[in-house]
Amino acid sequence: MKTTLNSLTLAAGMVLLFSLAGATGVRAAETATNDLPLPFPLIDRFENFQIKDGLPTHKAHCVLRASDGKLWVGTYNGALVREDGKFRRIGVEDGLSHKMVLCMVEDKRTGDMWIGTMRGLNRYSAGHITTYLQTTSGLPNNVIYGLDIMDDTLWVATAAGLGSLNLKTGEWAIYDQSNTVMHEPWVYAVKGAKDRIFVGVWGGGILEYELSNKIFKEHRDPDRDFHYELVHDAGPVSDITSWIAWEDDILWQGTYFGMSRYDGSRWRTWQEKKSPLISNFVNFIWPHGRVAWVGTDRGISVTDGNTWATYRTNEKGEGIVEIARPGRPVETRTMSTKLPNDFVLGIWVDDQEAWFATSDGLSHAIFAAPPKPTKVADAK
Repeated sequence: MKTTLNSLTLAAGMVLLFSLAGATGVRAAETATNDLPLPFPLIDRFENFQIKDGLPTHKAHCVLRASDGKLWVGTYNGALVREDGKFRRIGVEDGLSHKMVLCMVEDKRTGDMWIGTMRGLNRYSAGHITTYLQTTSGLPNNVIYGLDIMDDTLWVATAAGLGSLNLKTGEWAIYDQSNTVMHEPWVYAVKGAKDRIFVGVWGGGILEYELSNKIFKEHRDPDRDFHYELVHDAGPVSDITSWIAWEDDILWQGTYFGMSRYDGSRWRTWQEKKSPLISNFVNFIWPHGRVAWVGTDRGISVTDGNTWATYRTNEKGEGIVEIARPGRPVETRTMSTKLPNDFVLGIWVDDQEAWFATSDGLSHAIFAAPPKPTKVADAK
């Protein structure tokens, strides 16, 4: 009997030992998986700038770092230029056509900054401002939502169609419902893409303009339902296009009912609650490589289409990041800082940093150092 009890005790001990070793191996594998490099950098902390820090207003609409290193910010009360750690304001008193700046683009060949406002287009060149209005130029409308430059052409998204300005000849062209397949002329965004132009139309999906043959074609929501995505991954998630962006042969569409991506052959769509996308209300998308930084009304989502990171404020008022990897539970981390406001209107990102224009100030994101590889422990 004594021998039998000793044998049973030894066997139980061996089972417990192997169980602990197995559990340790699983935990090590989980840790290693969570530490695997992400397809984008994580934000370590936010440095925020608000009225108390020199901003002339609480609302920032857009942000852009120019090729000379200066940071440009479009706000509710003028354009800001940040250099040597200080903001310099350019307003109506300096020749700006309207105080509310909605969008900007740099002509990298000349260094000129083009500034779109609620009333007119402005070119800022060597400290001098030239204004273009609907009544004094070929501008389709004074409300400017988006700008882009490709080759010698400035493309302008307005509330009454798409305009193009030949920067060499000064000639304008207008594209609207009278000469394109556009159903209505409320254009929210425009983006050049090698040999074509993509145009985001409110209520009209996306127009693709092939420059070589001057042909417009439509990309529309296949189910034509503004509120629900009835046909998954079959086209734009909605005809209500709030923003478009293009880089690395990938087109991104922001809507107020989700987000879409098109690689030239396949559409993918994401909506909140059906994916890690933080909100269907997408204001802005900044592509960097094959990754999209997405500004919404409830925070920032970052994704390559498979892995996600979301930055938002939780119910306790804390800043958090939620990391979603395919096939794994969402990992939530509390941050020491947070965005000044989760309503994000503009984004600029490169390999070193990110800037966010929000409804209550400007935010500078400092990236965390990439994690060191962790070896998976062997459980034998």
